[in-house]
Amino acid sequence: MTEHRYAVNARFVTQSLTGIQRYCYELALRLRNGSLLAPSAALEDYKGVQGRVNVTGGYLGGHPWEQFALPLAVPRRQALFSPAGCGPLAHLNQVITIHDLAPLENPEWYSPGFALWYSRLLPVLARRVRNIVTVSEFCKQRIVERLRVDERKVTVAWEAASSVFSPRSADETQSVFDSFGIRKPYFLFVGAVSGRKNLPRLLAAWNRVVDRLNGASLVMVGKTGLRFADKGALGALPKQVMQLGSVNDQDLACLYTAAQGLLYPSLYEGFGLPILEAMACGCPVLTSSCTAMPEVAGDSAIIVDALSEDAIASGIRELMDENRAADLRRRGFRRCRDFSWERTAQIVETALLS
Repeated sequence: MTEHRYAVNARFVTQSLTGIQRYCYELALRLRNGSLLAPSAALEDYKGVQGRVNVTGGYLGGHPWEQFALPLAVPRRQALFSPAGCGPLAHLNQVITIHDLAPLENPEWYSPGFALWYSRLLPVLARRVRNIVTVSEFCKQRIVERLRVDERKVTVAWEAASSVFSPRSADETQSVFDSFGIRKPYFLFVGAVSGRKNLPRLLAAWNRVVDRLNGASLVMVGKTGLRFADKGALGALPKQVMQLGSVNDQDLACLYTAAQGLLYPSLYEGFGLPILEAMACGCPVLTSSCTAMPEVAGDSAIIVDALSEDAIASGIRELMDENRAADLRRRGFRRCRDFSWERTAQIVETALLS
């Protein structure tokens, strides 16, 4: 039997593969010295680690499993990595990843129960654990200031685009277009429907410029009705807007590849992974000048004031300029080389074993 040097809180393998879960999965694929512990078997989305998941404490699930069953399964002296932004208060030899502090800083974007849980848990957990990993310098600053922890305790390890996100062939993209009824040109929005994504302003800006976009449409990809998110509805969509819901990674890579641009003027991101996913597929990006997004995008995107419909509208028009779009594609490919899941895993493992 393989002796593992640390344990990994793998509750994420029982959840749908979305933003934070993707981060957890990419690291789990690379943290080969860790024992993956979960309350039940891994979903099909996590086939790369299914054979490594050890089911323990299956009489509980969710947060109760994490707080009560998981600590009983990990020896007190063994290091535990909790990658999904939450971990057991009882295990002190722990490294956690805090992805952002949005539930504390903007609780109105979340269900009351979700916001209350994290507002009580995170400040205590951050003080008790041995080390904190976070995904951007922006997040590190907010953690140090808001949670009042020593900055030497917080390590930044950027995320990266999954290898599935790369330019796709014309045949592949046309097959996806046929499946969803999409025609070029189109712009893309990727993200769940929630207050933090700034969709009312994006749609208002779209409405201002749609008649000057050569018939372009806006394709929206992402979950609706998130259990933990605010329940604000979008209302009637403007013309030339199509809402697809969730799509698989292969289809999303095709949609990025052929899009006129990704429109991502979010109000708050701890990182903003769609920015890199789009760049890796050769898709020009428009994003916000706030929180972590400029840090991720560098000089390889159109950066706008997320609170200004005029600025968003102007950025959309700028993406219609083919020379500007071509320059952003070149810059985006170069920018992606600054990010690596292998490097992120090395940083996490160093924090665990130090």
